[in-house]
Amino acid sequence: MTKIYLIRHGETFFNKEHRIAGQIETDLTELGKKQALDCALHLKSQNVEFDAILCSTLKRAKDTASIIASQIPAPIICDADLMEFSNGIYEGVKVEDLQTMVFNPPYQTAGTSFKNGMDLFNAYSSFDPKYDTLSYPKGETKANARKRFMHAIERYLKTHLDTQNLCVVAHGAVIRFALLKICPETLSEKIKNAEARIVFYTEDKGFYA
Repeated sequence: MTKIYLIRHGETFFNKEHRIAGQIETDLTELGKKQALDCALHLKSQNVEFDAILCSTLKRAKDTASIIASQIPAPIICDADLMEFSNGIYEGVKVEDLQTMVFNPPYQTAGTSFKNGMDLFNAYSSFDPKYDTLSYPKGETKANARKRFMHAIERYLKTHLDTQNLCVVAHGAVIRFALLKICPETLSEKIKNAEARIVFYTEDKGFYA
């Protein structure tokens, strides 16, 4: 059995400015660096050790992983499949600007017609599985993001069978999408910056909480 710590990166400038990030770069704020350190120190105080730290290739995740590794030494392995959900043409856009958009004609996705940005953003933020095939224009579906994210972790574990404790540093949306598949009953709100959620993996059972 492998114990997996899913950790979202610390606060970024896009988080602070309420911008949609996705797969474009944005740096950690000073608060974000402190959040990452606080997370690492909390885990260290519980005598947590990692066999490895899997990490998204985006800088905000790599910087968070480096801060964690400074307190809990472990090799950092970057994998592009752990990157955030692609938000297509809305990456870098302020959330409030998307929410005030009106679509004419309506935007069609996930079998639903959206007349405005507020409804589209709310559907993206929803925990309802009926929106698994939702994507922003030129973006990625929730289902695809979840599949590649979970496959990246499983791919590593299948080639490192002796892994007992694995840290995965990634992003709020892909972690949430994975948890909605693994243990939806435990998830009632979005993942906070530098928050750790724990799941487990065995080759016969797969992922579970």
